[in-house]
Amino acid sequence: MLDELESLKGQQVEVVYNALIYRGELAGASEDEVYLKTAMDWVTLPMEGITQIRKAETP
Repeated sequence: MLDELESLKGQQVEVVYNALIYRGELAGASEDEVYLKTAMDWVTLPMEGITQIRKAETP
């Protein structure tokens, strides 16, 4: 999964975490956490609650 996240680094993504969708630029990831730069702030999400990470669709 880390290889897939590395390919998305710097791109706009959607992260599904505990039934909520977070949108932002994927700044990086470790084995335990994902780091997003959102429109409002930086967000760190634990891997254990993430069910999906996908490239954000542009309107």
